[in-house]
Amino acid sequence: MPGDMYKIEPFYDSTAKVELPNVMYSLQNVHTATSGSQASTPADLNMDPVSALEARQERIISKLGELRKTLDQLAGQYEAAPASKTDKTSSTGASRVKQTSNVVIPNPLGSGIHDIVINADPSSPPLSLFVLFEMLKQKFRVLATSYTHSSVTNIDSKLCELIKSGSQVTRGDHDIALSVVWKKVKYGPELVVSPAKQSVILGEVNIARYINRLLYPGFDTEDIVEATTCDEWLDTAENQLINGNSKKRNAAVKSLNVRLKKNDWTVGSQFSLVDVVMWSALHQSQLVGGAPENVQKWLNSCSSMPLFQTALKAVS
Repeated sequence: MPGDMYKIEPFYDSTAKVELPNVMYSLQNVHTATSGSQASTPADLNMDPVSALEARQERIISKLGELRKTLDQLAGQYEAAPASKTDKTSSTGASRVKQTSNVVIPNPLGSGIHDIVINADPSSPPLSLFVLFEMLKQKFRVLATSYTHSSVTNIDSKLCELIKSGSQVTRGDHDIALSVVWKKVKYGPELVVSPAKQSVILGEVNIARYINRLLYPGFDTEDIVEATTCDEWLDTAENQLINGNSKKRNAAVKSLNVRLKKNDWTVGSQFSLVDVVMWSALHQSQLVGGAPENVQKWLNSCSSMPLFQTALKAVS
């Protein structure tokens, strides 16, 4: 007869090693970024610690800028900007400015201050930006600041002074906040559209188009033929003068010389964005000195305008 009525198999392994915790509760390490954290990204893991920290800092600053913009829009701080009535090119050269006195100029993107953040390489500054800055100041109240990124070790100090507002300024009293960050950029200047999403507009010409639409909303639809001609010459400046080889650059200058034989300005009878970008492209391509007669005359007409005085300081 067996000694046990029932035989039960052991339900645990008595030889298994049991590790007892040395803490009552186990908590996640708050100093380590998780997959859902915005502090670091997979790309940061491939960087050296300094570069990763720099990338995280830029993302945080961008998000703070987006938050600041949202708060300004909620505050709805916007005042009427008095303007003088003009239908033709003003004494300073800004064309197509049609304003009526004592009329509120609407902010193109709604109430509150509109942020424009542009990253540009100081070794090849986008000269059109200095002219567009002067044009923006004619129509909007602009708060301008310049910064030097840690990737730049040697920069001409005057670049930081050319786009800058006075020290006694209040952000809420402005329509546009223009921030220029002088840094090393791989594919030319870039404009940050949404700091939170890190959406960018690449290239000097595309940035100029963006700012021009702030200055003259609806211009692209007023005259389709003229708008198309503008795009054609802007593409010429980008593809042939700024990014083209010597053969393409010479061909573009010859075409411009023929164009200016019967026209005072590049497109139409008035000064426009195309003249700003072409002037900048010729200077950056170092084609000003040997420019043909018609182009030389047009360059002098541009340089004599008050709008170009800041840009001229950048090339002197």
